[in-house]
Amino acid sequence: MTEKEFVIVLRGCKDQQRASQYRLHGLLYNYAMNVARRYATNTEAAEEVANDAFFKLFTKIDQFVSREGDVQAAFRGWFRRIIINTAIDRCRSSLNTPPTDEWLETHDVVVEDGLLERLTFAQVLQLLERLPPAYRTVFGLFVADGYSHEEIAEILHISFGNSKSNLSRARQHLKKLLSNEISLNQFV
Repeated sequence: MTEKEFVIVLRGCKDQQRASQYRLHGLLYNYAMNVARRYATNTEAAEEVANDAFFKLFTKIDQFVSREGDVQAAFRGWFRRIIINTAIDRCRSSLNTPPTDEWLETHDVVVEDGLLERLTFAQVLQLLERLPPAYRTVFGLFVADGYSHEEIAEILHISFGNSKSNLSRARQHLKKLLSNEISLNQFV
């Protein structure tokens, strides 16, 4: 879609034209799902996050101000922020609940060289889905979205140290999950 066509669709959305909203939804749905999947526990939860984010997008689209340059990229960044905030709002209540199961046990885990490069995007998402919400959210914000620990602490209303700790534990648990996957695959 050209920049001019995109601006016309945005204008239509601001005027609450259903055809423009439908077109924008079609253009951005996969993008929204990819962002939401980093924070949601499963595909259904990601769909809920994406749908809530689209609702917010269409009700707050007047707040988007385009500047000179790439309007599509600026809009995607603005929408990405809505998706992330929506996902965080949905899981904020579980962020301060410490895990009580096997996640508390940590080990030094060795991951087979080259394993990470062989994983598909879907496999990585499946591993992330198995993390507790607090770890998954901090991991997504830090690794995938590039937020600093100070920003994460402010967004999630947690301490700086809690952000760093959750990231460290997320990494440890991902290594453990990878190690378990390797062990299982050796016997199959």
